[in-house]
Order: sequence, then C-alpha cells, then structure tokens
Amino acid sequence: MVNMKRFGHLLCLLAVLLGAAAPLNAQDRKFNSYLLRAVDTIEKNYALRGYDIKGVFTHDLPFGKNKLKASRPAVTMCVAAQLELIVTALNIYAAETGDSSVFDYLPIRHWVSTQSKTFKDFMWVNSGSYGSAYALNAYGMGGMCTYRELTPGSFVNLNRTTRTGHAVLFICYIDSLGHELTGYSKRAKGFKYYSSQGKGPGVGGYSYRYAFFGTDCPFIGNIGKRDCNVIWSDKQKMLNCGFMLHPKYWNKKARDLAIVAMKKVSSLGENDVNPAYLNQEMTDD
Repeated sequence: MVNMKRFGHLLCLLAVLLGAAAPLNAQDRKFNSYLLRAVDTIEKNYALRGYDIKGVFTHDLPFGKNKLKASRPAVTMCVAAQLELIVTALNIYAAETGDSSVFDYLPIRHWVSTQSKTFKDFMWVNSGSYGSAYALNAYGMGGMCTYRELTPGSFVNLNRTTRTGHAVLFICYIDSLGHELTGYSKRAKGFKYYSSQGKGPGVGGYSYRYAFFGTDCPFIGNIGKRDCNVIWSDKQKMLNCGFMLHPKYWNKKARDLAIVAMKKVSSLGENDVNPAYLNQEMTDD
C-alpha cells in the first residue's frame, strides 16, 4: 500500500524543485556569469590604467582568427570598456567550451567599425541607440529589462542631470549609505557598477563606482568613489537596462534583420562617440 503521507511529501518536494528550476533556467540563459569573470580578469590586469575619450581598449583583444586593436593602450573610455568586457567574456567562454562560432556570429566589420547602425556604432550610443543593452537586443545577443530586474553582470547606460551619460556593467544595488544589497527593494537608492571613468593612470580607468539617483549623494568614505546626479527613469532612453544572452540563445533572425537595416543606411564615414559620454570626471575625481 502506498504511504499517502510520504507520497504527499514527495509531491511537495517535486513541486519545489520544479518551481526552483524556472528562475535558474532563466538566469542560465544569460551571459552574466562570464561577464562578471571578465570583470575579475580586467580588474586584476588592467584596472586604473587611465581614462581617455580617444582610447579604445586597454590592450589588443584576441577575437577568433582576428584581433581588435587598441587605439591608445592602456587607457580606454566607457563605451569601449563595455565592448572590451564583452569580448573578454567571449574569450573566456570560447576557451572553456571550444565554441569559437561566437566570433563568426557577426561580420568583423561590426566589431571594428562605427559606421551607422553597426553593432559597435550602437554600443557607441549612436544612430538612435540607447546603450549597450539596446545594441545587444538589436543584434539578437541580449534583451532589455527594467531597472528593478537587473542582476549582477547586466548592462546599464545612465544619464545625469549634468547632461552627461555613462556606459557601465551593473554589479549590485546599493542603499542610501552605499551598502551593497542582495537584490532590488525599496531600500535601493542606486547601484554599484564597473566601467572606465575618471582621469589619468592610477586614479582613472577601469574601476568600481557607486551611482546615486537624484540629489542624494552621501559621502561614503572608504567604501568607494561616487557617481552623483544620475537620473532615475522607467524610460529606456534615459536609463537603458538589459543583459547579454548565452550564445546558444542568440537570435539569428534578429541579427539578420539588423544587418539588413544597417546596410540600407550605412555610409563610409565613421561616427564619433556620443558627445554626452565625453566627460567622465565625477564627484570624487
């Protein structure tokens, strides 16, 4: 005879396991863990090498059979810093899995050219792009989400009341005193991020910063340097939030449509970085 009490316990356990599987699978669809490992790699080897708007990449980046050349090693700017994080994460992934197809997903032109509507041009916040998440979404490599849905290793492009902007990798939410939170709640008054900003070598370049919304930007002492006057908004144009997908979930149909759209408007000229991203000297620089 079946022990109904034990059978009931087994059903409950199965329900818990199935319920837990959904968010885990959803998280596994993202590339966040590799991006966070890319942060660790860059922080160990290329942190605080200096910020410069003319600098693209801290060093030459291996990219399959190609190489993405650094323009002024080892300084770099914020949008290039996010692209470097993506390429570093892809290199970690390819080395571990043997899957080099990620380097063939887009023509190399999209990684080296800022002609209108290329992937790099969208990363540079041009041609109607709102930021990194917008670029990844447009080319089927990611998606956009709300600020409340961010998880460590997501992308954010912020705007400030000073009419400046910044491209960053989200690390965690922070409270009003800069303390790190494990997830979103009403206590969240900003977020910790990783990017390139500031001034010259030793004080500027790749580092962690603490962004606070609005005029509340308390001195946080030894915790870290602040990024004040960030605009809170539910509009992606003002606070572009999103994530990169694991390569096995990349959307080739979206990619093909984006490539066709790019070819219709592409010119021979290269677009400069969005002027709102030129100055990354902040409160504590």
